[in-house]
Amino acid sequence: MVTAGVETGLLSMELLVNTVQQLSMARDLESVMRIVRKVARELTGADGATFVLREDQFCFYADEDAITPLWKGSRFPINICVSGWAMLNKKPAIIEDIYNDPRVPVDAYRPTFVKSLLTVPIRTIDPIGSIGCYWAHKRMPSKEEVSLLQALADITAVSIENIMVRNTLEEKVLERTRELAESLEREKMLSEKKSTFLSAASHEFRTPLSTILSSVSLAEQYKDDEQLEKRQKHFDRIKSAVKGLMDIQNEFLSVDQLEQGKVETTKEVFNIEKFLQEVAESLDGLRKAGQHFRFSHDGGNIVMLDKKILRNVIVNLLSNAIKYSNKDIILNSSVSDHEIKIMVKDSGIGIPKEQQANVFGKYFRASNAREIKGTGLGLNIVRHYVDLLEGTIAFESEENAGTTFSIFIPDHLHKTEIPSSAL
Repeated sequence: MVTAGVETGLLSMELLVNTVQQLSMARDLESVMRIVRKVARELTGADGATFVLREDQFCFYADEDAITPLWKGSRFPINICVSGWAMLNKKPAIIEDIYNDPRVPVDAYRPTFVKSLLTVPIRTIDPIGSIGCYWAHKRMPSKEEVSLLQALADITAVSIENIMVRNTLEEKVLERTRELAESLEREKMLSEKKSTFLSAASHEFRTPLSTILSSVSLAEQYKDDEQLEKRQKHFDRIKSAVKGLMDIQNEFLSVDQLEQGKVETTKEVFNIEKFLQEVAESLDGLRKAGQHFRFSHDGGNIVMLDKKILRNVIVNLLSNAIKYSNKDIILNSSVSDHEIKIMVKDSGIGIPKEQQANVFGKYFRASNAREIKGTGLGLNIVRHYVDLLEGTIAFESEENAGTTFSIFIPDHLHKTEIPSSAL
């Protein structure tokens, strides 16, 4: 015949087994707390149960199941609450009379129904929390109840650790998946850029190479002295085509050097007004019929920065303005408050609004400029050069109305003396 004590023990063990099964299915801390707070009361016949987590030097009462509210959501210093005592001492706190035990902060208990309590640590080695059971009448928890509640706490510790491990693994899987996706996207972009590069290079090299081949073939036909002028004309065409090929090659090389940080700056003092006029005049041969540069300058004219890099920037912007416009081009500069501002404005085809975010991208060609010669590298190079000058570049553009580029560069002149050669 089974005694009442044995039957109660068997029921308790069955409850623990069922709890293990439930906790094995839990996927988050909230689910664990919901299961544990209920089972704690069932195992001990308590009037209330709490689930407490350690937060450094505080006890956080994360959840509870009680006949009236206790301390859910509250935090107490770990050294002044009973749950903290159980964690710090790594053993159960068994208190028959809360008003007759120095470990109990009585003022925190007076508003509650609690007369007796039992608290056990979750994990006896380096506790991460505690489970507390409370009674509305004075009683001494039995050894069996202490053992059952500690068994529940041990099971809870394993469940929490399993969740932490699972979450860590899931995070690692997600991180690895993101890395793979990013790697694939980079490979895709690299492949697209390579394809764009080959297409641009093929397109840009085709015209000058065709010119060279046709001119060589025709020049061979003019062998007589009286045909010298015609032969020279084709030689000039060959020279021009070769120069074009070198310019294209230099663009590709410039991007590579800039991206690898191989371009160094050398500051010098010079007259920026005279310099910009000279740069504009050097491009007169590229201007279309009836197209002119309208240059103006305001403020001082002696500045200090890298002259070679600035030349590359201005040549690139003016060349684009010539290429994409048939009307006059405005070039304006000003110097004030240790800042240089340069503006290049054209009245050409402009840049479609939906494509403007990509203007400084590598190999970018606007949809309305596909039939116009270009590698799509110019503005990307300009942005890198402006960065080297410690400046910024901005633009405004409207399709079929034109584009304005504005460059703002710090002037380092105030940090040095002006040499007479710059005046």
